[in-house]
Amino acid sequence: MKKTKTEAPQEQQAASQPDYVADLLKNGNTTLTAPTRDELGEMLDQIPADVRVGAGAVGQNRDTGLFSIRIDIIKSD
Repeated sequence: MKKTKTEAPQEQQAASQPDYVADLLKNGNTTLTAPTRDELGEMLDQIPADVRVGAGAVGQNRDTGLFSIRIDIIKSD
């Protein structure tokens, strides 16, 4: 019988996450940028539910029209 290596659930979750979620989990913050507010909302939906985050106001770059928002992990003491 052939043995196969299985990934731990956290590794599987990390492998299926977008790069910005991995960046958020690694650094504790990230800035999301998208062409519409709806797309920013979809990006926020990709952050795992067990990660507590705080966010600032959504901004829009007048030159490019892109929307952005900074996301920070809220650490519980």
